[in-house]
Amino acid sequence: MNRIAIIPGAGKALEIVSAEVHHPGLGEILVKNEAIAIQPLDAKMLLGGYSGAGSLGNYPTVLGTSGAGTVAVVGEGVSEFTVGDRVVFDTRALVKPETNDREGTWQRFVVVSSKTAAKIGNASFEQAVLVNFPLQTAVAALHLYLGMETPGKEQSEEKVLIWGAGGAVGSYAVQYAKSVGYTLTVTASVRDSARQARLGASAVVDYKAADTVEKLRKLGPYKYLFTASGDPTSQQALASLLPDGGRFASVLGGDVELPSNVERVYKPFSQAAQLDENHEWRDWWYKDYLPEVLHKNLIDSVSYTKVTGGLGALQQASTDVFEGKVRGKVIVNPQE
Repeated sequence: MNRIAIIPGAGKALEIVSAEVHHPGLGEILVKNEAIAIQPLDAKMLLGGYSGAGSLGNYPTVLGTSGAGTVAVVGEGVSEFTVGDRVVFDTRALVKPETNDREGTWQRFVVVSSKTAAKIGNASFEQAVLVNFPLQTAVAALHLYLGMETPGKEQSEEKVLIWGAGGAVGSYAVQYAKSVGYTLTVTASVRDSARQARLGASAVVDYKAADTVEKLRKLGPYKYLFTASGDPTSQQALASLLPDGGRFASVLGGDVELPSNVERVYKPFSQAAQLDENHEWRDWWYKDYLPEVLHKNLIDSVSYTKVTGGLGALQQASTDVFEGKVRGKVIVNPQE
């Protein structure tokens, strides 16, 4: 028997219900879900009505698009996974509402496309979910949508600016751009300066300072610009650093007044692998890059708190994330 955390209706609190376990179809696997990290996106959708990364569709609905666990059943046509494999995965729960009840990851057993799962080797389930979703967001923004190269190019003096480097997406963006070979300038809090330098930043600017933009301007110009906070202030700041026009990526959209010669690249970056048009990038992510990151521990992951109580803990834990009461990520084991 499966257990699922559902949203029964718009604005309603989560309910934990029992249901039959779905069987995987052609090209799918069934995963015993053993770790989910509550993303700010999840909390915003549950408590703030946010819909920028996908529709909840009809109610009841299930949140969550990523998780980690053990393959329980292998569907027809799947040869790359076997029962017992330890995997991290993403699903179409937000981009294909008709699959939501099978693929939303806030449940104990999740049906997953074999195309969007990766073996994690000896990495812990917690480590896998800490890295996958936010790193994918950062890499999709920088590599897939802005055109940054993959790791391995020669060290370059060309510069990259990451605004909001203190969070998971921002700190992973710093590490990815550094691994590619760029020189990094970031904004972060003063207390985070030492960590940012360790992650690869050559210059750290206090985002709260009155002269932040002027300092960034003197440190530029920048080949790639990305705001991992996505707030209007950051968007306007990045636009002001492109006096001759250009583009920057942002994790949020919104009605922000920007110069006509500046393009804001805003996409549901965390869902990029679910789009068939990105199949080449998806194959690189799950077959090559993500497994290497996890097997070789190439990314310094963010801190986390593991909350007990299983699915029943998701409502309060999401509230804490939404209200900014926790530092780092919150992880829940749906099997508890």
